[in-house]
Amino acid sequence: MTIACLHTAASNIAIFDAAAHASGMPLAQLSHLVMPHLLAEAELSGGMTAAQQQRLTQMLHSLTPWFDAILITCSTLGAVADGMDNAQARCPIYRTDRMLADEVHRLAGSTQVLCAAESTLASTRKLFCPPTLPAVRHPEVRLIPGAWAAFKAGQHEKYHAMIAEAVQQARTQGADQVALAQVSMAAALPHIPPALQPLTSPQLALRFVLAHINRRDR
Repeated sequence: MTIACLHTAASNIAIFDAAAHASGMPLAQLSHLVMPHLLAEAELSGGMTAAQQQRLTQMLHSLTPWFDAILITCSTLGAVADGMDNAQARCPIYRTDRMLADEVHRLAGSTQVLCAAESTLASTRKLFCPPTLPAVRHPEVRLIPGAWAAFKAGQHEKYHAMIAEAVQQARTQGADQVALAQVSMAAALPHIPPALQPLTSPQLALRFVLAHINRRDR
């Protein structure tokens, strides 16, 4: 079994390796593909264009013969997976934040979903606040101003501190749970007190994909 993770930030490799370790998954079963130019192109366009989505879809389909599943770990690119027919696919393609949204929708109470990159806002709102979900159950999706600029500048300690502060603020404002929409944000977890730990996508996604593959291979 091999699961491919498509990243746009190399720092997400360590986050997924840690999630795999926590899930009891051998690291040899993860394959990491890092393509930062895909995010750069989308950010320049103010989000993914139809042409960019088509090129990414074609590339992902070209990879499917080599893997058992593919995870798109970048929230900006993730919407491409929404058009995939995974029901009978030998190699399904998922967006990592889908499992996070499913967990948020499963839980009772109010939720704040925090984003670091502005380019993810539209995709994140569409995923976490679908029209099929009653409006009263929609989580609040918020941007952490300046966080992505800190990340891109390599100021990771500042990035983590800004996320930790935003989580604290969300809790103070009455959120029953907080979700970190982007994979890179999970690196801030050590900076957040245990009682305030937010929901993150890496471990949720790996558990979901492993369960899917195990059911398929029975």
